[in-house]
Amino acid sequence: MTVHTGTFLQHWCLEMNPGTDTLRRQAGIRVLKTGGLAGFWADKRGVSATEFAMILPFLLFLLVGMEVITGALNHDRKISRIASSVTDLVAQEQTVDPSGLDALLKVGDTILAPYSSTELEVIVASVSFDEDGDPSIDWSRDNHGSAADGWSPGAAPPITLPDTIATPNTSIVVGQTNLTYRPTFANLYKELNKFFSGDSIDSIDLSDVYYVRPRLTDTVTCEDCPG
Repeated sequence: MTVHTGTFLQHWCLEMNPGTDTLRRQAGIRVLKTGGLAGFWADKRGVSATEFAMILPFLLFLLVGMEVITGALNHDRKISRIASSVTDLVAQEQTVDPSGLDALLKVGDTILAPYSSTELEVIVASVSFDEDGDPSIDWSRDNHGSAADGWSPGAAPPITLPDTIATPNTSIVVGQTNLTYRPTFANLYKELNKFFSGDSIDSIDLSDVYYVRPRLTDTVTCEDCPG
């Protein structure tokens, strides 16, 4: 029988002198077995993921809050523009009629785009002041094709007008725009708010009023308007 002495010696040397990788693996096993809790606290793996998970609710809360504020500011700016545009256009007329007013009031939908105009209310009216400076409504129209609620002819306007424009025996054209703004992420904001004990925001009521003196006449009249 032939014995390969060289091969036997190689195997024996490997057993008696393991390589560097083998020593490292064995050392790691000993550390895990003997390190215990100290080894656990020294392990830094996954720290970034843990920190991100902790601040994620706050980041979402901040992101949704920025969307709510930005959307509200954009809507408020458009509401003011609608009120001023409608009032200024009517003040340039001497006489108007219901069909002309209905067409003019549609400018609100155009200005508000690309946002929804479902809850948009646009009101235009003529208000006259008597010899004592007391206001009364001559006529009114809203963007739904009828006399505006609360703006009945002969009654006082449902809004407070500044004393500086209450000149006796004059008139003004008043434009009012109302909109209930509902944030896109209102439901998500409500859920996130539970973690921060704050008030939820389901909707924001926006409104603006604009008044202008008639440009070409003392009072802008409306033919066939109720009153």
